[in-house]
Amino acid sequence: MAYNFNKEEISDIREKMSRISTHIPNDLASWVWSTYKKLGGQGNQPCTCGSSGKLWKSAVDKINSFLKEYDN
Repeated sequence: MAYNFNKEEISDIREKMSRISTHIPNDLASWVWSTYKKLGGQGNQPCTCGSSGKLWKSAVDKINSFLKEYDN
């Protein structure tokens, strides 16, 4: 079951996600994974090396998809 975010948390998610384009800043990696898990994502946080890029992309995509759905 996904976590229910309040408006302040949604605002925080938007602000942090605006800092992510092709690279997840190191200071946001744990936050991204934690948010992904709150949205129903599964698995342990992977390393931040390039070989885990697909996992991180899935996490970012899930968060961005949540934000789009929230807007609708």
